[in-house]
Amino acid sequence: MATSVLLACGLNEQKLPGFVHISEESNVDGSFLISCILGQRLRISNAGTLLVCLQHHYQHYFNAGMRLGYNTNIFQGKTLGIIDVLSDMAGNGLASKWLRIPDGQNLTEQLMEDIRSQVETNYASRNSYTVLIDNLSILFNLGASKLQVQQFCQDLAALAKERENLTVITKLSNSDIYQLTDNNVAKLGQVRIQVLRLKSGVFREVDGKLLIERVLDEGNYACEETRKEVLYKVNDRNVKVFTPGEIGVKV
Repeated sequence: MATSVLLACGLNEQKLPGFVHISEESNVDGSFLISCILGQRLRISNAGTLLVCLQHHYQHYFNAGMRLGYNTNIFQGKTLGIIDVLSDMAGNGLASKWLRIPDGQNLTEQLMEDIRSQVETNYASRNSYTVLIDNLSILFNLGASKLQVQQFCQDLAALAKERENLTVITKLSNSDIYQLTDNNVAKLGQVRIQVLRLKSGVFREVDGKLLIERVLDEGNYACEETRKEVLYKVNDRNVKVFTPGEIGVKV
């Protein structure tokens, strides 16, 4: 269902790079990538996954998974952990822990503490572990500063370096608005996937394009990168990818 898009992005292997960043341009929706990656990780035997829900609540990912052919409820509490910030705030209102941060600790520090706690509890018993954060830009809406979000991502990148076979995947929407933050976060990792609009406007057969940049060899002064572009179309039960020019659309 989602194999082609993961193959195009180079995220179909059991072992993933330590840090992957998804840049989502304004007026496009890259949430399908989170759902596709989540399904792939859950299908790997004894691979742990932590889903941090900032943009969508857990039920959204359950519904998306069912359309893509997997049931997150089967894995929840076993190989799948959830930090559902959105549902907690909706259910508890002003009493939510995310709106009542203890003195001396900000929102991103509280979130990092919860992520680290989940990793320390579950990582040792898994062959690999993946932390998925569905939208960093929501942290700005909750009052976090650009500096706090940048520090949060640096802490995540450090966490991935501390442990073998641990991958952190982040997504930032409106990346063209938060361009400086987006570029700084992307530099922390080995893979950057940009979800972009078509230059030619709306096209019935294509929703947008993916620009995949991967660092192959990082040295002291220079690094080797590969760049790849594909077009994508999100259908109700699958995601299709095309080579630019394959269906006669200018990108």
